[in-house]
Amino acid sequence: MRFNNFVKFGNLSNMKKVFIDRDDLEKIWEKRTFCVKILLIAFFTIIWLKIFYLQVVKHSYYLSKAKARSISGYVIKAPRGEIITADGVVVATNRAIFQLYIDLETLPDEELILKRLSLILNEDYGKLKERFYLAKKNSFGRILFKRNLSWDEVSRIVVRQYYLPGVSVEVEAERYYPYREAYFHILGYVAKISKEEFEKLKDKNYSSEDLVGKKGIEKLYESHLKGRNGRIETERDAKGRLGKVVGRIDPTAGDDLVLTLRHDLQMRAYELLKEKRGAIVALSPEDGSLLALVSAPAVDPNKFISGFEDGEWERITHDPKKPLLNKAIQAYPPGSTYKLLTALAGLKAGIVKGLGWSVSCPGYYPYGNHVFRCWETRGHGSANLIRAIAVSCDVYFYTIGSRLDVDLLADVSRSFGLGRVSGLGFSDEKPGLVPDKAWKKRRFGANWNQGETVVVSIGQGYILTTPLQMARAYMVFANGGNLYRPFVVAAIRKKDGTVVFKNTPQLEGKVAINPEHLEWLRDGLREVVESGTGKASKVPGLIVWGKTGTAQVVAIEKKTKNLEHHAWFVSYAGNSTPKIVTAVLVEHGGGGGAVAAPLAGELYKAYYKLPSQLIKWTSKEEETPPDLSGGFLYGNFTEN
Repeated sequence: MRFNNFVKFGNLSNMKKVFIDRDDLEKIWEKRTFCVKILLIAFFTIIWLKIFYLQVVKHSYYLSKAKARSISGYVIKAPRGEIITADGVVVATNRAIFQLYIDLETLPDEELILKRLSLILNEDYGKLKERFYLAKKNSFGRILFKRNLSWDEVSRIVVRQYYLPGVSVEVEAERYYPYREAYFHILGYVAKISKEEFEKLKDKNYSSEDLVGKKGIEKLYESHLKGRNGRIETERDAKGRLGKVVGRIDPTAGDDLVLTLRHDLQMRAYELLKEKRGAIVALSPEDGSLLALVSAPAVDPNKFISGFEDGEWERITHDPKKPLLNKAIQAYPPGSTYKLLTALAGLKAGIVKGLGWSVSCPGYYPYGNHVFRCWETRGHGSANLIRAIAVSCDVYFYTIGSRLDVDLLADVSRSFGLGRVSGLGFSDEKPGLVPDKAWKKRRFGANWNQGETVVVSIGQGYILTTPLQMARAYMVFANGGNLYRPFVVAAIRKKDGTVVFKNTPQLEGKVAINPEHLEWLRDGLREVVESGTGKASKVPGLIVWGKTGTAQVVAIEKKTKNLEHHAWFVSYAGNSTPKIVTAVLVEHGGGGGAVAAPLAGELYKAYYKLPSQLIKWTSKEEETPPDLSGGFLYGNFTEN
């Protein structure tokens, strides 16, 4: 049986009947249903693929993101290795302190948290806010908001931890220097890592919160002292509050350094220079190891961690005494301490023909159209090599200089280690300057003048040396010709005592010296102390060999209180065999015999554990530099 359906089109007056077969209608609905099914299948397929992509393909990515939101990871800074002297005194260590950190990522409301902290810490809100924004500006990680919290401050924060999201208190090992200024220039200091340093070191287990060595041994041995940071992971709720610890990797402490320095000697050197400006260097002539190195004035290295007081850093950086400068490795005119090298060059050249060769000193030396004055205006009369060294007769050495080829003098000087860095490894060490003909041609475009050799022969003019270089040079006289490279770290060892490195002496060069000539020079140095300009360094029961020096800074008639001459005394001491070499420099101190020599004597008493009593020395025989004005006194050049 068939049924007909119809559809009306148009209005009633013009109506048509369209009859549709039922089978045709079913086919239409089937097509529509099929299309809907296809759309539904496609829709659910897309949803399923998206779910598969998110839950399978990107599973690890979103899992790590989820963990990052729910777990906070923080660095546990590794304790730096300790630094210990040869006699077992710890001079750089670590101490446990409480640090207050603010994590900017989990800090919900800066103003609210800062107000709460100001109440808890009893600090002015305005100052605390200013400190926060300054730290925030300079930080590229968590903010170390306050260091070295007291127990009372820690307890007040901990009991209110729920109301301080983003704030945490951590116990850390912080660098500490118990002897402060006494070791500043040799140990250096640590300070917060800079952005530039962090970019270079972040792949070597460094964090943005680490302290790194900036100067001295701390910088030179950073890779050994650093250690390896640990990590702690803690649950964190939606408001940034920390919960239980879910993971921990303990830090590994850095290696310890055992130095060649002797603590008693270092402290005595510091005491002797404390109210002065200058440097003291002590070396072992047997292997070149450093026994003491002090520069004054100095800075408390703990300040680079705890921070300087208002205006303090500006005062330090503008201080004319330059407390940040390690004067032991800066270049100065050596004055008469250089005369030993002039004498040796004169012996090698055949100018000094034995102990019978003498020079008559009337107190001046005419050369060309210039008259060079001796420090002793009355003159020294007739002087041979030993007496000329003992009384530091300028005319004797002027005479050698007027006949000496400056290139030979330069070769002798370089064989003793002058004119180049010592190899100790400090980046701020100056090479000094050993002038020769080629240097002057290169520097000034002019030929060398023999009158300039006359000036250089007494340690003035262009010649520049460091206290460390002069100690090395006299080391050669003390041990008979061996020039060792100086070193300060004897060994590196793990915390369990395992030695991972042991230093061995490095012979840099062997200086060929005629044994007879060496004996004459040593006799001259001994006579300096026994009867000459260095009598203030004499130590009962001990043999001291030394040479005074008083380096002219400006022409004598222009000298003021602030431009006194530099006082030098370079020497070595022992009984049958010398065991210690020292170079003492006192900037603008005056005469080397009166100012520097007594300090060396006191240092030798400390080394040999003899009774000590520093007496102010005055003597009419004190050496003063001759007036070298009139075209022969030159500025302090540093290029080589």
